[in-house]
Amino acid sequence: MMRELGELLRELWADRRRLFLVVVALGWGTLGLTVLLGFGHGFDRAMVGVLRESGDRMLRLSGGATTVPAGGLPAGRPVPLAPEDAAALRALPGVRLLSLEYTVRARVTLGAGEGPNARVHGVDDAYAEVRGIRVRGGGRFLSPIDGQERRRVAVLGDRIARDLFGAADPIGRTLLVSGQPFSVAGVLAPRITVMTYNGQDDDKIFVPATTLRALFGLRNPSFVVLEAARAERSAELVQEVRRTLAARLRFDPGDRAAVAIRDHAAQAREIGALILGIRLFLGIVGVLGLLVAAVGVANIMHALVDERVREIGLRLALGARPLQIRARALLEAALLVAVGGGGGLGLASLLLLGLDALPLDRSVRAYLGSPVPSLPVAAGIAALLGACALVAGWHPARRAAAVQPVEALRHA
Repeated sequence: MMRELGELLRELWADRRRLFLVVVALGWGTLGLTVLLGFGHGFDRAMVGVLRESGDRMLRLSGGATTVPAGGLPAGRPVPLAPEDAAALRALPGVRLLSLEYTVRARVTLGAGEGPNARVHGVDDAYAEVRGIRVRGGGRFLSPIDGQERRRVAVLGDRIARDLFGAADPIGRTLLVSGQPFSVAGVLAPRITVMTYNGQDDDKIFVPATTLRALFGLRNPSFVVLEAARAERSAELVQEVRRTLAARLRFDPGDRAAVAIRDHAAQAREIGALILGIRLFLGIVGVLGLLVAAVGVANIMHALVDERVREIGLRLALGARPLQIRARALLEAALLVAVGGGGGLGLASLLLLGLDALPLDRSVRAYLGSPVPSLPVAAGIAALLGACALVAGWHPARRAAAVQPVEALRHA
C-alpha cells in the first residue's frame, strides 16, 4: 500500500504544473468557506450574549388609555398600572420574575455645585436578572432587604459613574439625588444592548423602587417588567397578561392601547432568526465556491484517466482487479483535495486568529465576537472536503475500472 501511495505521489508531482491551479482553487474555496463560517459562528455567539444582556425573555408593560368602551366605561379612559396589578401578574404560572420600575428625572451631585440631570429608576432586586444586568467586581446590585427597608443605596451606570467620580472608585461613596444622600452600592459592567428603552443603562441610576416611591410620592410605576418562564411561549403569556389586566382594570382584552406590552422575547427570536439566515447565506456562498473547485478536480481526473487508458489496460491485463483501479483513482482525487483543502483550512485558521488578535473597539467586538476557527466548523469542512473528493473522483474512477484491457492495448 505504501509503495503504491509513493508511486501515486510521484505521478502527481510530475503533473504539478497542470494540477497547481486545481489545488489553488480548492485552497481558495476552503479558505473562503472557513472564514465565512468562522465569522458566522463568532457573530452568532456574540449576538446570543448581546441578546441575553438585553433581556431576551422580557415583557415590558406600561399603562395607556382605552380606545373602545368596556365594562360600562367610555373610551379614552386612562389605564394606569398599580403595584397590586403587578402582584396579580406575579402569580401567573408563565411569569418567572417581575419588577416594578419607577422613573424620574433628578439632579445628581456629589455635594455643593452643579450636577447632571439624570434618569433615576426605582426597581426591585429582580430587575437585574430580567434585564441581564451585570455589576462590576467589588459592588452589587440591589437586594431584597434594600427594598424592604427602603434603603438609600444606588447602583450607577458605567458612564454616569465616570462622569461623577472620574477614575476614582465610587463604591461606598455618597451622592445626592435631589438633595437626598445615597450610598453607591455598585456600578454596572459595560455592556452592549440591542433592546433598550428610555435611554442607555450606562446613563441611569438605579435605586430601590420603594425608596424612590416614598421620596417622590409616586403611586403608579412607569413600567412593569417581567421575565417569561419559557421564552418561546411569550406570545401566549402576552395574551394571559392582557386578559388578567383587562379583568382587573375593566378594559376590552382586544384593546391593545389600554396597556402597552412590548414583547422583547419575540423581538429576540426575530433577531435570532435573522442571524440564522445570515449564517445560512454565508454557508451556502462558501459551499458553492468549494463545489466549483470540486468540479475542477473532476475535470482534471477525467483528463488523467483518458491519458492513462493504456496504463490502466496494462494493469488490468496483468491481473489488477477493477476495485483496485477504482480505489487508485479515488485515492488520487482524495490526495488532491487533501492538499488543497488542508492548505486552505490552515491559512484560514491563521487569518482568523490574526483578525481575532486585532485591537478592535469594544462595541465592534461585542457584535462580531471572536471569529476563531472552532473544532465543529473544522470537522464539518473536513467532512465536506471528503464528500467533494468522493463526488469528484467517483465517475472518473468508474470509467477507469470499466476500461477493457484488449481494447485499451489495441488502440493505445
